[in-house]
Amino acid sequence: MPAPLQLVSAGLLAGGVLAGFASAAVAGRRLLPVVALGVVGGIVLIGRASRRPPGRRGLVSAPVPVRTGRPGEPAGDLLTFSILVPARDEAVVLPALVADIARQDHRGADGTVGWELIVIDDRSIDGTAGAALAAAAAHGIADRIRVVRRDGPDLPDGKGAALTAAPPAACGGDFIVVLDADARIGPAFLSRLAAHAAAGHDALTARRRILDPDSSLLARCQADEQTLDGTIQLARWNLGGCSEFRGDGIVIRRELLAAVDGWRAGALTEDLDLSSRIAIARGTRVLWAGDAEAWEEPVRTWSALWRQRLRWAEGALRRSIEHGPAQLRSPALAPAARLDFALYAGQLAVPPIALGALGGALILRRPWASVSFIGGYLAFGTGLAWEALRLEPDAPGTVFDPAQGLRRALAVGLFNAIWLAAVPGALLRLATRRGPIEYAKMAHVGGGDRG
Repeated sequence: MPAPLQLVSAGLLAGGVLAGFASAAVAGRRLLPVVALGVVGGIVLIGRASRRPPGRRGLVSAPVPVRTGRPGEPAGDLLTFSILVPARDEAVVLPALVADIARQDHRGADGTVGWELIVIDDRSIDGTAGAALAAAAAHGIADRIRVVRRDGPDLPDGKGAALTAAPPAACGGDFIVVLDADARIGPAFLSRLAAHAAAGHDALTARRRILDPDSSLLARCQADEQTLDGTIQLARWNLGGCSEFRGDGIVIRRELLAAVDGWRAGALTEDLDLSSRIAIARGTRVLWAGDAEAWEEPVRTWSALWRQRLRWAEGALRRSIEHGPAQLRSPALAPAARLDFALYAGQLAVPPIALGALGGALILRRPWASVSFIGGYLAFGTGLAWEALRLEPDAPGTVFDPAQGLRRALAVGLFNAIWLAAVPGALLRLATRRGPIEYAKMAHVGGGDRG
């Protein structure tokens, strides 16, 4: 790990804790109205912005005539996709995704297939490649699938590193789509993406949704958290901000990915890393394509959730430290986009400050700064969750139940408190750990229904 990253991480952790401790000693009760005003203002701003649909200039229904692509030759004028699925020991879940891809309705008038499937077998030992090929043969798409084997000693770990095995030059589609191996998609998934692409959007992210949302409290919280995240991303887009990719459902024009030198093996969170690189280089913002849904398994245990969130927090911090200065200076970005990124990255300072304020409450017996920061953090998440759940019920045509919505919003607000521990934990790990990046992979079990 580069020494500057260690030093910056240590400085951010120590500085945040000291700032929080100082606020407990100096500001005290005076912080409460300031934080409350910021919380209410943020909820109102984001809530109002999220009520507008994302820009769909010239939205076209599929099949979309754009230009000839290689995957389905002879493809006529059909826009084409290369679907990348990095997979390590995913033989249990991958066949279901292959079946979903085989059912895609994104085809030309003559039945020409508008996509290719590239499975990146990342050192699997459970027969992942064979399971994918067998599923493709069973569903009549044996000629549309390729398996790229990634093998060898001392390879960098992680999804970003796996994706380097399928660089833009190896893909034939006009657009590249990245799906997790446990993803499930409906037959119109690619058609909906194609409509947005034809409207002039070079970077999109699908809406992530959770399978079996009512199987446990943990699954329900993750499902509602994804609804909340979609609301925030939509608001950021509508306010001119730097909305971002989410890992399951990355969609990017192949030429744009090539222009920023493809995937980065050293990116712990490849979605955030790529979001920043295209924003810096081209000023490209990521459209939230809420009508294209990618369903995925929930994390099923609290210990696995902690490992996942610690990785996400570390990836977000790495992105902010490595790309933040360039993104804030980029002439390709409008002032609103740079301000949005500064505010979004700045939220990572709240957990260490809250930790310091909590220390000040315990040591100095001055609790108001801690109440302000922690209470404001929880209130902000709860208020936005209420807005998100109120505006987007679970199923079309259903009536929002205020009592149930309040319970779920409170649950999501408390659930998001995990970041108050994960961000300081990630800063500590960045400041002290030696050696290569560690990627905490989630185990998948297969099955599951859409909510």
